[in-house]
Amino acid sequence: MKRLLLISCIALGTMCRAQKYTCHIEGITTDAEPKVMYIAEKGADFRIDDFVRIPVTDGNFFYDLKTDELSCYYIVPENQYQNGSFRYAEFISENQDVSIRIGTRKDTPIVKGTGKETMMQEQCEKEIGTIYDSSIKGITAKIDSIRKIILGVKQNMTQEQWNVYVSENDSETSTNPLFVSYNKILRENDEIYEQKMISRAKWLDEHPCFYGLINIKEYFRYLPTLKASVTPYYLNSYKKTYCNMFSGHKYHESIKNIIKAIDLIPGNKYIDYDVCNKEGKQVKISSLYSGKLIYIDLWASWCGSCRRRAIALKPLYEKYKDKGFQVIGIAREQKAENMKKAIDQDGYTWMNLLELKDQNKIWLKNGLDNAGGGGFLIAADGTILAVTPSAEQVESILKERLED
Repeated sequence: MKRLLLISCIALGTMCRAQKYTCHIEGITTDAEPKVMYIAEKGADFRIDDFVRIPVTDGNFFYDLKTDELSCYYIVPENQYQNGSFRYAEFISENQDVSIRIGTRKDTPIVKGTGKETMMQEQCEKEIGTIYDSSIKGITAKIDSIRKIILGVKQNMTQEQWNVYVSENDSETSTNPLFVSYNKILRENDEIYEQKMISRAKWLDEHPCFYGLINIKEYFRYLPTLKASVTPYYLNSYKKTYCNMFSGHKYHESIKNIIKAIDLIPGNKYIDYDVCNKEGKQVKISSLYSGKLIYIDLWASWCGSCRRRAIALKPLYEKYKDKGFQVIGIAREQKAENMKKAIDQDGYTWMNLLELKDQNKIWLKNGLDNAGGGGFLIAADGTILAVTPSAEQVESILKERLED
């Protein structure tokens, strides 16, 4: 009886923790097409991660999201996601009522909530928007205006002529007045967005809140495109303020892993991490290679550019595998059969391992959480020689290091 009571108490305690936060969502969509909404934690990939499907009835949708800790979630219409072009609405899963309005992919979603953390988010974006949004709107109008003129030129050309025209002029060194103006405005656009990001980082450092932790995590997710002028503000804010806030929250692990991944550049040492080997056991990636050169290929069946990169490696692998060149592929998948099917189609003959539903957070640890994949060419002593190199770059390094 006591054992049964203990089990019941444990189950009740688990249930209570799982229901610590209840976010009541009431939404409306002005897009006539959606029949279903997807909802998941922000950063999740609907191709590989679990998510919830919410039915849409007469343009309305409702859902009670129950979580055991604060997190940032996003919601997107199924039809827009399937078409590959969408705007998502994001919100914090705190105890609150949140209203969401989603239009077509061209409309900016509107989110209003009653929770303390959500109101801090709204206050931040309102104050920062007051400073920058009018300037951004003006620059966007200029960009659209020049694009229309350039597309007007296209109407009088064949596709072949247009391709030549673009290849000759769409660069920073172009002397074409249209493209010179266009590139100048794009630079202005980048500069103002950088200033906006810096101002947001400063505001959140002065007003610590959960949105600040979200913002730091999201900034570092886009590791390959980090701005040198912006990164120090986020690093300092995290180290000074946020690393000690919301103790034990899973976002800290993500942020710390990504900060470490900033150093994954040529000349530095590659990292070690757990992978699931062919026997289904957890081992260190370093235990699986011992050659003169190893290429770690992080790919996915659904990532076309990843597979093209891997296919281009095939002749190099065959040529240099007996001279000490190794390749290990790691596929980021939701289902194991997707990896197997892609390998059969593309004909990879090197070792391929499975990262099922991000179980070991390998993409995160490699600074590729927001990417389909990438690759690291590593010397025998663990030094990174190249990051996501082309087949031509790999071949050049192989010739230098492995040919007699």
